[in-house]
Amino acid sequence: MKIDKGEIVYCNIEVEYERKNHRNKNKFKKVLNNCIFSRPYDCDTYPILDVIKYSMFINKMDKKNAYYISNIKVVNLNILARTGYIANFNK
Repeated sequence: MKIDKGEIVYCNIEVEYERKNHRNKNKFKKVLNNCIFSRPYDCDTYPILDVIKYSMFINKMDKKNAYYISNIKVVNLNILARTGYIANFNK
C-alpha cells in the first residue's frame, strides 16, 4: 500500500536487506508484525530506505548487527491503521 510523506501507520511490514559481514554479503527478509512505521517528509526514495533516516527502525529489525545493514527495501506493507502525521515545523 501507499504511504504519504510524513504519515505514521500501524502496520505489518516485510523488509528485504543486506548484511555485510567480514567476507560476504548476505540477503535477508524480515517480517515485523504490529509495528509503528513513519515516513519522513524529506524521504524521496520511499521503497528504498535510507540508513541514517531510518536508524531507529533498523535497530528494531536486527539489534546486534544494525551497523552492518545496508540496501533496505520495503517489499510488502500491510497497513492496519493510519494514525496521523508527523508535525512539520519547517513550513
